[in-house]
Formats: sequence, C-alpha cells, structure tokens
Amino acid sequence: MHEVSEEKELMISIINGDRKSFDALYKKEYRKVFFYSLQYLHDNALAEDIAQDSFIALWEKRKLLDPEFPIQPYLFSIVKNRCLNLLRKLANDKRVRNEVLQKEYRASIISLTDDSSDVVIKFQLEEYIKKAYKELPEKVSSTFILNRMHGMTYQEIAESKGISIKVVEYHISQALKIFRIRLKEFL
Repeated sequence: MHEVSEEKELMISIINGDRKSFDALYKKEYRKVFFYSLQYLHDNALAEDIAQDSFIALWEKRKLLDPEFPIQPYLFSIVKNRCLNLLRKLANDKRVRNEVLQKEYRASIISLTDDSSDVVIKFQLEEYIKKAYKELPEKVSSTFILNRMHGMTYQEIAESKGISIKVVEYHISQALKIFRIRLKEFL
C-alpha cells in the first residue's frame, strides 16, 4: 500500500509542475516506453523520437492527469497513438519504396489497433467510467441507465418516472457532460 501512496505523491508533484518528479518518472519509465514503441516501429531512432515526444506530451498535459489513477496507462496510450500516427504516415509514404517495409508498417498498425493490445488502457477506461457513474446524481444516473443500458426511449422513461421528457433530456445531457469531462483524454 505504501507504494501506491508514493505513486500518488509522484503524480501530484508532476501535476503541480515539479520537474524533479517528472525526471524521476522519466528515468523509471523511459526504457519501457522506448521498447514498447520499438516493438511496433522496428527502428531505434524512430522509437527514441516517439518516446521523447510522448514524455513531452505527458508533461504538457500534466494538468489533465488524475492522481487517483496510475500514470503508466495514460503514458502508454500517448505512445500508442503517436506510433499509430507515424506508422500510418510511413505506410502511405510514396518515398518508402520497400514493399516489405510498408507491409511491416501495416502489420504494426493492425497490431496496435487490435483491441487485445489495450488491456491496461481498457482497465483504466473502465475505472474512469465507474468513477464518472459515481459522480452522477441519483436521478441523473437512474435516467441515464434506463436509456443507455436498458434501451428505453425518453418517452418511456418520462412515463415510468412520472416526469416530463424535458427533464429526461436534461438528465441525459447532464450525464453526458460529466462523462465528457471525466473521459476527455480517451475521446
């Protein structure tokens, strides 16, 4: 449990702009980030560039981090997206004449877009969703669940709860607003 509190303290320090804490994270995670990107890019220089850019992006977006959740899945989602963008560019680059290399890039794109490679990110997203649900007021939550989970129309919800359709619309819009705020880094 002590390790979790250290990670949370590190997150809070980074969010507050502490360069030493960020440097400690960099030293701890750089090799993992580099090898993760190298796994898809198969080029040391490109993997280094992606790793560096990903840490820069993390630093620039540090205010969006949530200290309640581990930083590693967020960092790896940045790396994944940067790898995908670069691979798409390279796979379609007319200057990349080597057909084998283009096929390799396309295979890497497929593996990066494969859902099974995102277990950690999915776990974090599920945690964010659960946390967002807990933030919803009871009436908003029950209305949202009836609509999204049970497939009820606004009219059916209004009739079953004895409220107007306008109130149902308001509840749904409030729920979506909270979800957009809590899930902004995934959208």
